[in-house]
Amino acid sequence: MKLFKLTEQDFTTYNKSMSWKLNETNSVSKKENPKLCYSDVIHAYKNKNLGLLLNPIHAVISNPIIFECEGKVVVKDWNKVGVFRLTPKKKLQQPKWYKNEETRKKVQQQFAILCAEKVLHIFEEKYPDDSRPRKSIEAAKNYLENPTEENKKFAYAAATAATAYAAAATAYAAYAAAAATAYAATAAYADTAAACAAAYAAAAADNAAAYAAAAVANAVALKINFSKLADLAVKRIMDKK
Repeated sequence: MKLFKLTEQDFTTYNKSMSWKLNETNSVSKKENPKLCYSDVIHAYKNKNLGLLLNPIHAVISNPIIFECEGKVVVKDWNKVGVFRLTPKKKLQQPKWYKNEETRKKVQQQFAILCAEKVLHIFEEKYPDDSRPRKSIEAAKNYLENPTEENKKFAYAAATAATAYAAAATAYAAYAAAAATAYAATAAYADTAAACAAAYAAAAADNAAAYAAAAVANAVALKINFSKLADLAVKRIMDKK
C-alpha cells in the first residue's frame, strides 16, 4: 500500500533512532495486537496532507521531508497507520500550500473548522439550546474570510465560551465536539490548533457510542474520513488563490 512518512531534514525519526533512505526497508519486530503511538509499529499516513496537518501533535517536525513509501498496514486510527516494515520509494516536494506560511495557516484553520463541523451535532443533540459551539465555528469562519483584529478577538472569545461550557459536559463525546469547535476558533492563534481539533473530533468519533449512549439517545459511532477533510481544506484555500 502507498503510504507517506515524514522525517527530519537529516532523514531521521524517533529521536534520531531510525534513519531513512530510498529503497531501504526499516522494520520492527512483529507483535500480536500492535498499538499506535508505541514502538510496536512504524508510523505513517495514508494521506500526505493529513500527515502534514497532524504533524504538530505527532512527530513535531519543524521542516519535514516527505517520503512516498510502501508498507502493509497492521493497525490504523483515522488514517494514521502502523506497519512492521516500511520502504521509502520516492522523495516528494512539500506541497505549495505548506511551503507558504500564510497559506499553511489558512489550511490549518480550514481543516480545524471542517473537523469541528463533523462532530458539532453530537454536542447539539445533548445540548440543543446551547449555540456557543456553533457560534465558535462561525467566528472561526469569519476570521478565516476576513482576518481582522476584531474578528480575531471575537473568535477567541467564542472559543473561550465553548471550552468553558464543554468542561462541564458529562458525555465525553459532547465534550470532544465542543472542544473541537473551540479549537477551530483558536486555530488563528496556534499551528497546533488544527491538529488538536482533529484529535478531539477523532476522539468523539471513536467514543461516541461508548460514552454518549447513556446521554444521547441512539448515539452511534461516527465514521470520519480525515484524509478527505484534509484534502478538502487544501482545495478550498488553494481555489481562492
